[in-house]
Amino acid sequence: MTFSSLYKSNRKFFIGFFLYVLLLVFIIAAFTKTNGFYLVNPYHAKWLDYFFIPYTYFGDGYFCFGVGLALFVFNKRYTGMMVMVSYAISGILSQVLKSYILEARPAVFAGTAKYSHFIENVTLHNFHSFPSGHTTSAFALAAILSFAATNKNYSYLYLLLAMLVGYSRVYLGQHFPDDVLAGALLGVLSSVVCWIFFEKLFTRMFSKSKPG
Repeated sequence: MTFSSLYKSNRKFFIGFFLYVLLLVFIIAAFTKTNGFYLVNPYHAKWLDYFFIPYTYFGDGYFCFGVGLALFVFNKRYTGMMVMVSYAISGILSQVLKSYILEARPAVFAGTAKYSHFIENVTLHNFHSFPSGHTTSAFALAAILSFAATNKNYSYLYLLLAMLVGYSRVYLGQHFPDDVLAGALLGVLSSVVCWIFFEKLFTRMFSKSKPG
C-alpha cells in the first residue's frame, strides 16, 4: 500500500480533512493565541455544556481502544487491529510531545479574569496543552474507520465526529486551536503510517475479516 493509492481510494476523507486543516491554519495565522481561542468560542450555553462535557470522551483513549477491541471481537479483526495500533502510535507520539512541550492550557495562559466560560470541575488549570490528546485519538480513529469503510460517504460522518471532538476541547477550555490542529495532524498521520506499513501484515493475518 502506498500513500498515493490510499489517497485515491479515500479522496473524500483527505479533501475534507485538508479543508479543516486550512481553516485552523488561517485562525492560527490571523489571530493571536488568546484571540483565536476567543474567536472559536462565540457562544456558550448550558445545553452545549451538557452536550460537550460527555461528548469530548469520544476522543478518550479508552473509548478508541474499546472501539478497536469491539471490532476485533465482532469479527472485524483487520479493522479492529488497525484501530488499536493507530491509537497506540498516535497516543505514544502525543504523550512524548506533551512531556517535552510545557505549554499552558487556556485557563492558565489566558487567565480566568478575561474569560468567563471556563467550566468548574471540567476546565483544567495546568500545562501540557500541546498537542490535544483527545483530538489525536479521535482523528486516528476517524481516519482508520474511513479507510476501512466500503461506502466512502461515511468518511464525512467520521470526519465530522472527530472535528466535534476537537471543537469540544476548545469549547471546554482545555486547548487552543493550535493544540487541536497538531492533534488532528498527528492522528491522521499515525493512521496513514499504520495503514501503509501494516496493511500487508494484517491482510495475511485476518484476510477473512478484512472489509471490502
